Amino acid sequence: MRYKIFICLLVLFLSIGISSMAMASPQSINLNFMDEDVRVVLHTLATIGNVDMIIDDSIKGNITMKINNITFENALALITSAKGISYRKIGDSYIIEPADMGITEVYKLRYIRAVDIKKSLEPIMGSLKLKAEIDEVSNSLLVSGSPTGCARIKTLLTDLDIPQQQVTLEAKVVAINKAKTKDLGIDWSWDVTPQYPEVETTDEVRDSNGKVTTPAKTTITRTAHKGTIRFGSSPAGVPYEFYYQAKINALISNGNAKILASPKVTTINGKEARILIGDHIPVLTEKTENGKTTTTVEYVDAGIKLTYTPTITAEGTVTAKVRTEVSTPTLVSDIKNYRITTREAETTVCMNDGETMVIGGLIGSEESKTNNNVPFLSELPLIGTLFKSVHNSKSETEVIIFLTAHTSK
Repeated sequence: MRYKIFICLLVLFLSIGISSMAMASPQSINLNFMDEDVRVVLHTLATIGNVDMIIDDSIKGNITMKINNITFENALALITSAKGISYRKIGDSYIIEPADMGITEVYKLRYIRAVDIKKSLEPIMGSLKLKAEIDEVSNSLLVSGSPTGCARIKTLLTDLDIPQQQVTLEAKVVAINKAKTKDLGIDWSWDVTPQYPEVETTDEVRDSNGKVTTPAKTTITRTAHKGTIRFGSSPAGVPYEFYYQAKINALISNGNAKILASPKVTTINGKEARILIGDHIPVLTEKTENGKTTTTVEYVDAGIKLTYTPTITAEGTVTAKVRTEVSTPTLVSDIKNYRITTREAETTVCMNDGETMVIGGLIGSEESKTNNNVPFLSELPLIGTLFKSVHNSKSETEVIIFLTAHTSK
């Protein structure tokens, strides 16, 4: 009987053009199939391994394979894995069946939000035929599908769920009398920016006794490349952080500048951060509909607003999209409403860790009216005007924003 089975198998292999296979040893199997029915391959493997095997009716398809000198268990694992099916052993018998699609894994995330990572993994989950849900309370991702697909998602989450680098942005918002901005070496109307501050150099000629005979001072204006200002050190070698701080302090002492705000905010890599230092100003708006006019109150943010989104590159530099806005409300008495004057700038810059950049050119003007009078005498008829005066003044200020980025984990 066994001889007849062997002859039938040999005739089957020759009729479909497949090379024969043989056992190199009781623990070693060689298989070589070309586009063969997977049920035939499994039946042949069971015959060689001398085991009982039950194959589910839903198992279909062809397979091409060539393996040498492997064990029965490894051969069975390779075949079932290649076809996306599974097997289980009961006693000495094997059952071949479709892979279980009902497995559900729960992954608790520590550093990334489940809602964000779900969106990022949706294309991959679709290709793996996986389904995902999130639990916002525990920040967990629930994945349902094949064990192989869940294992791949677990590997990806291990690589992605890591501590994110943080970026701290220090901002110093300074309002400077426009005529004094040249003291800082900044003139945004020049063709070449930035302009380094003017530097005085002294040339001395001494006689044989060491006495100065020809002292001379020369003022040198140095230029740099176009673009956003990034500081390393001053022409005299003094770090700009201290150089400009000293200059600003001097202007403040003289009443030519004032610090409007010094905010500091920290955000993680790739996330937007916002700073608002100001008030919500009520602005009246009128709307006419069907001949009826209604007045509503809308609140508008006024003050200093800073928005930035940093990205840390592989080299450790910080690329940031920065938007600044300085808005000033003015009450217009004629219409009894506020007028908002806004100065804003938006740019994308690249800075090294600890480096400072400047955003300038936010120029505005203010008009003031001062009434001076002598009490009682200024109210006398005819001659009262001799004892009072009106002084109108107009000043231009430039808001300059110094930004310094620091990275940390």
